[in-house]
This record gives sequence, structure tokens and C-alpha cells, in this order.
Amino acid sequence: MTGKGSPRRNSGEFTSDHFQPHIYRDAHAFPSPRSWEFVSRILDSLDSQSNPSIEHEVIAGAVGTGAATEFSAFLRTFRELPNIDAILLNPRQEPVPENAAAQYAVASALARCASDTNFDRIYLYLNRLPTEFRVLCVRDATLRTPDIRSTAGYVKWAVDNHNALA
Repeated sequence: MTGKGSPRRNSGEFTSDHFQPHIYRDAHAFPSPRSWEFVSRILDSLDSQSNPSIEHEVIAGAVGTGAATEFSAFLRTFRELPNIDAILLNPRQEPVPENAAAQYAVASALARCASDTNFDRIYLYLNRLPTEFRVLCVRDATLRTPDIRSTAGYVKWAVDNHNALA
């Protein structure tokens, strides 16, 4: 079953426009593969220091106001993210995002790339994040790679955060 407001476009694919179709359909602009490609070209042509309000309006002209609002929020968070490889190379110097959504993204990315060979460096960066994101990262990392529990960084983290583990 396909069509406007349909939950399935392909087998098993659900779309958010099914649940809130009114925010994704403007009079002349709506999200489609073609309009997102146009947004990609728009972003490539804009100055990296462009005004976020103007950028949002230009994107809204291509994909509609609702989709543009969600995408602009995503871009704000994405642009605040530090480079994960840079964190691993220099965990004491790389910036920590102020936005909680960006902190969550960084903690999740670090958990995904954590290993027994790099966890000591991840530990140094985690100490600069709020406790809830430290716990999230370590929990996810140790579920993926249990060998992390035998690193010096993990032992230090567990001692430092014993109150969060109890």
C-alpha cells in the first residue's frame, strides 16, 4: 500500500509523514528524494558561516516547513559534534559539546568504536562529560566489547563512578 499518508512505501519501511502528514505537506514543497537532493546542492553552495534562519528558509522552500525544521535541528546538533578520531588522538583537548543531544551522540559514537586498545583514551574524554553520558557510553561499550572491562581506564572509571553503578 502506497500513497499520501501511507505507513509503508517499501516492505516494512515506515515513514514519519504517516503519523504527522500535516507537517510534511506544504502547498508546493514536500520531502522527496528529488527535493532532498536539491537540499544537498543548496548546502554545498552555501557559505559555512551562513545565517541559520536563511538556511532554514531556503531548505523549507525545497522540502516544506516541517521537514526543514527537523533537518535544521539535526544540522545544528551535527555541526556541534567533535571529530571522534580527533577525540581518540587527543582526548584532553578536543571540545565537549554543550548541547545534551550532541553529548549523547558523542557518547554513543565513542561506545561504538571503543576497544580494549583505546578505552584508556576514551576514559580521559568521558571524564569531561556529564555522568549520565559516561554511564551510557561505558555500558554500551562493555556490552559490545567485554574485554574493555580489563583495561586500566575501565577500572578507573568504575572506581570514579561507583555511586552511579550502585
